[in-house]
Amino acid sequence: MPRPRPKDLIPLLESIYSRLREQNPDRDEHWLLANTWLARYGSSEQAKEEGAAWTKFVAYKDTLQFSILETPKSIKALALFLVYKEWGEKAAARYADEYAQLYEKIYTCMSNHTFIDEYKKKNPQTWSENLVDDGSSYNLYWLLRGMEFRDEHPEKVKEVLRQMKLGDE
Repeated sequence: MPRPRPKDLIPLLESIYSRLREQNPDRDEHWLLANTWLARYGSSEQAKEEGAAWTKFVAYKDTLQFSILETPKSIKALALFLVYKEWGEKAAARYADEYAQLYEKIYTCMSNHTFIDEYKKKNPQTWSENLVDDGSSYNLYWLLRGMEFRDEHPEKVKEVLRQMKLGDE
């Protein structure tokens, strides 16, 4: 997989996303973003080593936060995130202000525990397709349910984290 410069990676990802959106007008934002990610990284050496289930899980995990944004903000935020992932902090610094502006809605929703409500509104198809625990190690059901639990019971999450740090049972 060739590694384009950051200024070339952004339009490349936007182009993949646009093509997927045109070919799959019935799909929601999370599916489009995850499949953009898969188009870029799905045939990487690591993806081949880890397998299809792992690769799909990582694609959905890495794109989850951006899936509550409107188009084209969603793909732009993902592209800037992937510049950071591929090129590091120094290359991504050029885009930091723009990324911060795009990330503002995500941060607000996570802070006030409304992320999963926004997610369900924006991504009803992906949500409903993953409401079943298929028993696999890389299960989107638990990723989405974990976000739901975090938003609905923030006090319990804090208690669980506190117990983990203390080694309590």
